[in-house]
Amino acid sequence: MVLLGLALINPVGGGIKSTRASQHAPVEMSPQTTNAHEDSQPVLAQNELQTVAPQDESQTASAQTEIQPAAAQVEPKTAAAQAEPKTAAPLFSFSVMSDVHILSSDSASQLLLRQALADHHELRPDSKLLVLNGDLTNGSESDYRSLLGLLSRQPHAPVQATMGNHEYYGMYRSPDGKMDYTKINTSWTSRDAVALFERMMGYDKPYHELVVEGYRFLFLSGEAYRDVDASVNEDAYLSPTQLSWLSERLTAASSADASKPVFVFLHQPLPSTLDGTDTELGVVQHKELRALLDAHPNVILFSGHTHWNVETTSQVKQLKFLAASSASIREVWSAKNEPETQLLSQSLVVDVYPERVVILRREHTEKRWIEPSIAKGYDVK
Repeated sequence: MVLLGLALINPVGGGIKSTRASQHAPVEMSPQTTNAHEDSQPVLAQNELQTVAPQDESQTASAQTEIQPAAAQVEPKTAAAQAEPKTAAPLFSFSVMSDVHILSSDSASQLLLRQALADHHELRPDSKLLVLNGDLTNGSESDYRSLLGLLSRQPHAPVQATMGNHEYYGMYRSPDGKMDYTKINTSWTSRDAVALFERMMGYDKPYHELVVEGYRFLFLSGEAYRDVDASVNEDAYLSPTQLSWLSERLTAASSADASKPVFVFLHQPLPSTLDGTDTELGVVQHKELRALLDAHPNVILFSGHTHWNVETTSQVKQLKFLAASSASIREVWSAKNEPETQLLSQSLVVDVYPERVVILRREHTEKRWIEPSIAKGYDVK
């Protein structure tokens, strides 16, 4: 497989304005030649960085900038309530949310998730998948039941989920039901937390695989918390068994069809990759995981956990693979590593085409696209 381009594209159509200025970190420019694609949309050469000014609103509206090292195309999108530019339909779409933080006692978290679900369903009513990428709950069965009850009352794509660090927070619950984060209640363990996640979400392991329309989705989860080892902190602990399983699945994906992207999900990001990932380790076995993903450049790794704003901080990075954050549904944080002053709720819509993947960022409280979006191309010839 030859990776083509990674580009940033502006999904905002005429008459739709962003309420926040984009402040994406600068990227290095390596001039290359831009080639014309048969559908008249620009294709970026490898390592090229290019900006394309928005066209007339009756045409394709886009502002495109390539990051590194692949090429891509403009795939414009507009707000759900307005007509989108006429472009080829994707093979399929899916949504990625993280950090919904549903508590049975927290009406705000439930309102934000209902709002996001409704927005995603309006945008992509035929979406194939809704990924809840960790921090679904605060670790209690009542929280899970609140989440599942909410999902049962609203239309949405089929759900797949991963465990986040908050799924282990049942061990901070004292016998009277109150949360005490200063000590661990030894009557609740990591094994109990994993078993509850598996039972409530219908899995036999905390990690699993799904194939959608011939594309491979791999869902990873941290398997232990501080009761096992205090140094785990809030990081994801990936067992040797899970890492071996991931290696096998990635190898199988490469053997079956090396031209296709593989979508990998883990709540915690790898350290020192996206903005905000230098504040903690993220993944205990980060060196092992990084080595596995580096060997498979067709991987797109989706994470959450930091809550950092996808509009004002750099939350997509081309490594040897592509890393992308979905920010947070419950509470978005700034580059100061603090909650934003205004109520924000962000997640991703992903459109999959035969030759590219387009990642669109969404702000749900104002129902607007966050510009630019990201396109990553693949040479499927």
